[in-house]
Amino acid sequence: MKKVVFVALYIFLSFSVLASSAEQLIKKANDFYAKKQYDNALIVYLQVLDQGLEAPELYYNIGNVYFRKGEIAKAILFYERAYRLDPTNDKIKYNLDFANQFVQDKFEQVPEFFLKRWWHTLALLLSANVWAIVSLIFFLLLLVSIYIFLFAKQLIYRKIAFSLGFVFLLISVFAFSFAKTNYNYYTKSNEAIIMYTSSVRSSPSDDGTELYILHQGVKVKVISISDGWYEVRLPNGSIGWIKREKLEKI
Repeated sequence: MKKVVFVALYIFLSFSVLASSAEQLIKKANDFYAKKQYDNALIVYLQVLDQGLEAPELYYNIGNVYFRKGEIAKAILFYERAYRLDPTNDKIKYNLDFANQFVQDKFEQVPEFFLKRWWHTLALLLSANVWAIVSLIFFLLLLVSIYIFLFAKQLIYRKIAFSLGFVFLLISVFAFSFAKTNYNYYTKSNEAIIMYTSSVRSSPSDDGTELYILHQGVKVKVISISDGWYEVRLPNGSIGWIKREKLEKI
């Protein structure tokens, strides 16, 4: 028992020290940034990141440093990471949109299917954990309604239980699907930023036909991977292959 208490205390103190250290580093980095010492600020912000800590504010600050240093692609990358964690933050959205104005390549965006857009909007209203809890609650209510349907003696109660059970089933399934969508959104990003001027080819080979030249800062969707190449979908819907080292996943 003493050993368990000791381990728990050690873990608690370790997290406390880590949080305190990160807080001090962030304050130090903020001071460097305020003094326009952007290289020093970046070094310290990245030290916080190396500790395994992440937050939209941290990514946002790193994006600001890269923007001040004129490294637009990296600024967009970190703004995108911040926006992914906090899509309701207007400040992050503004800076991301502003940075994208400096991207050389302009594309006419393929409009997202409205049902897909609504689905993602609903899935991101709550966290994956909350959606999972909602799903579990309504699944338990479904079981209760099934029990009433099977064992209630009065027909009216069985009809009500059947109707409610159907509703509970739908809500449980949709909540579970929202939880899965939310989890995948935050943990399995298939989007990436072009970090270096790149040739988009028709096949995963230097011998493939050159389809486009993409410049830094363009956001693409990764479809598949093959021998050090990414198959990507461009903002206008076109598809091609880019060398893996030319881009970085959001």
